[in-house]
Amino acid sequence: MAIELTLVDVYRYEGLPGKRFRFRVKGTRIYINVLADELDEAVKKAENIIKKIELDKYLIEKASSTEKK
Repeated sequence: MAIELTLVDVYRYEGLPGKRFRFRVKGTRIYINVLADELDEAVKKAENIIKKIELDKYLIEKASSTEKK
């Protein structure tokens, strides 16, 4: 099961460098916000956060436990 991200919003704060990208983890109510200059960089940062907090493993476990019920 691959984690899918949906781009929700892109915004910029006046006086600060870069853009803020807000992603939603598809099928959940989880949002990830990252600071980046380009969309590709933002996606990589969001994926890195998902791996760092082991969200992908948690969602796979959660999905497999609900399928067994």
